[in-house]
Amino acid sequence: MIEVTEEEIAARELRSAAYHEAGHKVLYEHFGGAGDAIVWRNDSGDPEERAWFGQFRTRVCPGQMRDVALRHGLPIRELPANWRVLSGMAGLLAEAILQLGADDVHALTEDIHYRIAAGEASNSDLAMMGISDIDDFELSFEVVGVATQILREAWGKLREEAEHLMELAIGHPEAEGCG
Repeated sequence: MIEVTEEEIAARELRSAAYHEAGHKVLYEHFGGAGDAIVWRNDSGDPEERAWFGQFRTRVCPGQMRDVALRHGLPIRELPANWRVLSGMAGLLAEAILQLGADDVHALTEDIHYRIAAGEASNSDLAMMGISDIDDFELSFEVVGVATQILREAWGKLREEAEHLMELAIGHPEAEGCG
């Protein structure tokens, strides 16, 4: 029987939280938006809660950036109508890609669907995805496929962001970026 220590569980949860928030950030930036990801230790002491929390805080909406670019005559690609859905699912999808190590859109979609139905998605993620009832929702394989392709193309950037978040969270001074 393999025993997993609390430290190993916490390390796994830190990694998941960092990749989750980095996934939101990378996809949001892909569409021209800007924001900040952060991960912090849960100090509640409740063993039923996750050891690490995270949040992606938007600064500039992709739609706003597109409007500014258009007003100034700058070339900018069309913003897909479902960019919010794609950005909302990016955190769960980044975690699923990390954990499953797969590009199988059906497996990734099923993993995300299961986690949402199990109550593992945050209210903010659900709101961005347009999900108001976790007992009655659908995820499109096509939409998950688009988000998967974007995240896979930016996986190096996503990994760098996640590593940076983990370093900041555990207090490595070299991660501060002001040295």
